[in-house]
Amino acid sequence: MKVNVPDISCKHCVMAIQKSLILSGLNAKVDLDDKSVSFKNDKDLDKVIDAIKKAGYTPEL
Repeated sequence: MKVNVPDISCKHCVMAIQKSLILSGLNAKVDLDDKSVSFKNDKDLDKVIDAIKKAGYTPEL
């Protein structure tokens, strides 16, 4: 599953989102080139979106 995050623009953005995901107990990959967050468990979608928002970014489905 993948969530697009169009406002990822640098490695700092990646690290901020990754930290928020880890603190939320999620295992996901933040991709700077693709401007997205990928994860395996569909049930985690709401948690992933929440973690991205907590990091200050705008998730899009």
